[in-house]
Amino acid sequence: MTPAALFIDFDGTISPVDISNTFFSSFAADDAKTAVDEWRRGLISSTECLRRELDAYHGDLEDLRDFARSQPIDWGFGRLREECRTKGIDVIVVSDGLDFYIEPFLEKHGVSVAFHANNLKISGGRRELVFPFYNEACGTCANCKSSHVERAKQEGKFVIYVGDGLSDKCAVSRADMVFAKGDLREYCDHHGIPHHAFENLGQVADHIRSSDLGCSP
Repeated sequence: MTPAALFIDFDGTISPVDISNTFFSSFAADDAKTAVDEWRRGLISSTECLRRELDAYHGDLEDLRDFARSQPIDWGFGRLREECRTKGIDVIVVSDGLDFYIEPFLEKHGVSVAFHANNLKISGGRRELVFPFYNEACGTCANCKSSHVERAKQEGKFVIYVGDGLSDKCAVSRADMVFAKGDLREYCDHHGIPHHAFENLGQVADHIRSSDLGCSP
């Protein structure tokens, strides 16, 4: 069988809560909410949105990490990872959020998984945003998820994509199989992109189990 890779979004997908936008909209100055609204309307890029959210928050960013630790994980993620492990399917998290809160979230839930995200570094009280996966040719997303998908396809892999939001739009047009909910489901419906609708990751796990995908390890 053809080797496969499953790319999965973080905020709103693995974590049912969009951790970054929820935190900054709740605890930062009003410009954080304005930035999220402008991003959702396509007026600014996600790099600009993240910068403005950080600039609008004047508290201790350890509170963001604590907030992430307090958030739930989709109950089906463990089952999905197990089904993928059984079939030899690589699982890679791709997020347009920040490693700063993704790492403590995963640690809290006892999950060890590869992920690609934007970086937030704090040194001597200074905050530094780094975007290692930014694609200037597009410029819409801070982390170009479609680039990760394309690399896997160039390696000859069958690509499965699971997501819920606006930052997943480019990637799904390049994937071989798509699972979508929320805004991403509406986008796929509107643009005629074949997809499987889902509400929780247990449903994705069920589909993976019954599909002839991947290669046994």
